[in-house]
Amino acid sequence: MSYLKNVLPICGLFLLVFVASSSSAFAFSSGPPDEKTEAPNEGTCAQVGCHTANDLNVSGGSLILTVPETYVPSEVYTIVVDLSRTGQSRWGFEMTALDADGARAGSFAVDAAGATQLSEANSKQYIKHTSIGTAQGTNDTHSWEFQWTAPNTDIGPITFYTAGNASNGNFNPIDDYIYTTQAESTPPIPIVAGVSLEIVGDTALSTMNAVAGVNYTLKVTNTGNMMDTITLEASAEAGIGGSVLGALSDRSVELEAGADAEVTLKVSGDLLTEPGDYPISVTATSKTDNTMTAEVAITTTIEVPPPPPPPEVSPPPPTPWDVNGDGMVNIQDLVLVASEFGQSGESLKGDVNGDGSVNILDLVLVSSHFGEDTNAGQ
Repeated sequence: MSYLKNVLPICGLFLLVFVASSSSAFAFSSGPPDEKTEAPNEGTCAQVGCHTANDLNVSGGSLILTVPETYVPSEVYTIVVDLSRTGQSRWGFEMTALDADGARAGSFAVDAAGATQLSEANSKQYIKHTSIGTAQGTNDTHSWEFQWTAPNTDIGPITFYTAGNASNGNFNPIDDYIYTTQAESTPPIPIVAGVSLEIVGDTALSTMNAVAGVNYTLKVTNTGNMMDTITLEASAEAGIGGSVLGALSDRSVELEAGADAEVTLKVSGDLLTEPGDYPISVTATSKTDNTMTAEVAITTTIEVPPPPPPPEVSPPPPTPWDVNGDGMVNIQDLVLVASEFGQSGESLKGDVNGDGSVNILDLVLVSSHFGEDTNAGQ
């Protein structure tokens, strides 16, 4: 009996030493300690003396996260953690989600199969594997799938920090490999619609031909942050007699964010349009948000046509018998004919009948008009 009394304490001490020396070998198969995701101000299991046999993120393995690229407040999303390394057969992970200030972002929920569990430390939430979740005997790759609920408000970018342990299940940390990664989810960019409209060139033109009209060039721009269809509408200005209308070459244009297009506005009237100033306005409206509009105004002047030219007056008939052109047919004209009598050729003033020679016929023609006033009736 005394022998047993001496042996039992020794066995108990041996058992205590064995358990203490083996604690790292069993290395948190039921779940790692908190704050080991390599988030800001956190380390990993490879940095606290638990799995230090291999470098962090050594080649040959991978840790991949599937998280929402963008999140909508209060929406629930499926998160997937994929850990792989050829030859390994037992698996572990830990994840936390933090905002830009390092505060908890959203809430995790464990999976129905019991492969995950939750914990909290320093106001941060963690989701990690359970003993079941180590999937012992699953070769080369393993994944965990669970739900995450986004915060109920837009808190800006959210980062998911994750560490994974690819082990071979022999309880020797020399064969464990720690991998870390992170992924970001951002709130959706709010849709912003906008449109601008301007006149390229003159804002006021004039014409005397109302039917032909005039053309203006308008530039419409999508000032929003997404593709949009911009619709255009021109007003009409009624005149006392007839009307003037604005007609657009395009009633709508589809534009990428920041893009612009030119549209022709033709302003014309009808045959009854009276002279005057005719204002026309054009409105551009975003199809994405019809409260976003832009407007420009132009004024077209229909001018009074000029009066028709006066009718042409026929020149007075020639009076070659007034040889000296003094307005009277008299003796002086007969003298001029006589002075060239018998001559032939061009440009002879005495060649009254224009036959190329000065003879008795020219004298007779002057004599027949003797005494006439050639200025009469002009």
